[in-house]
Amino acid sequence: MRRARKWSIALAVLLIGFSSTPVVAISPSAVLVYGEKLGQPILLRPASPEDFPAFGLLWWKAGSYANPTRTVQGEPQLLSDLRNRPYVSLAIFWGQYDAKEIKPENASQHGRFYLPTASAPALVVVTAPDMQKKSNPIPTELVGFRAVWTLSPQDLTTLKGLGFPGI
Repeated sequence: MRRARKWSIALAVLLIGFSSTPVVAISPSAVLVYGEKLGQPILLRPASPEDFPAFGLLWWKAGSYANPTRTVQGEPQLLSDLRNRPYVSLAIFWGQYDAKEIKPENASQHGRFYLPTASAPALVVVTAPDMQKKSNPIPTELVGFRAVWTLSPQDLTTLKGLGFPGI
């Protein structure tokens, strides 16, 4: 009798564990915004899981990782459109990093945030997400980035609320 009761309790605990909603969503631990347009780099960290969707505007908003909805390579006109357009760089950190490790060259993922102009919306280009604590090279050319997406005025308001500079 006791054995049957222990098994039923264990089964109930397992079922509850598998059916509950995950507590944590996916998001990088930090995004460093840096570049010539900024005096000092600005470090953005999610304050809580509620910030994760807003951070998604910076690390991936392009559908499937394997098959993004828009790619830099799939839009040849993009190379000339962005050639002289101002941008800030994004160093995206997956995993836990000490303060002294937060340097662009140590980031797991890289991106560029092209500032909106009077005639063009804000754009983000990024390398593929590498969701582990691992240094990946910073692309020097636009073709080194994988995906691209446009940010709406509402997206810009969201990013401004996180402390994103220059918006």
